[in-house]
Amino acid sequence: MRRRKTLLAGAGLLCAGLFYGYALIPLGLRVPCLFRRLTGLRCPGCGVTDLCLGLLHGRFVPGYNWGLVLAAPWVPGLLWLQRRRPKAAGILAWALAALLLAWGVLRNVWGI
Repeated sequence: MRRRKTLLAGAGLLCAGLFYGYALIPLGLRVPCLFRRLTGLRCPGCGVTDLCLGLLHGRFVPGYNWGLVLAAPWVPGLLWLQRRRPKAAGILAWALAALLLAWGVLRNVWGI
């Protein structure tokens, strides 16, 4: 029962993302980044929408958020470790958080 709810929630998120990407963004309805609006800097998550849309259309453009692309494959491993070795999962979670924080700083310093 719990697995079914998780799959339904994942399917709902996927459908909402596809609706946002294919129906709302072409109409000019985008969710603004509050961090960028307040500070003028790009947060570690800025560019995720454009990245996902580019990947859906088969475009691989360097200006997208490649920090999250490199971190994404580690998330299933983190979820797997959480059940088997919680201490190792905590270390991996902190390492991913540190990498994403470093990515957020570097992309503003070097303009990537």
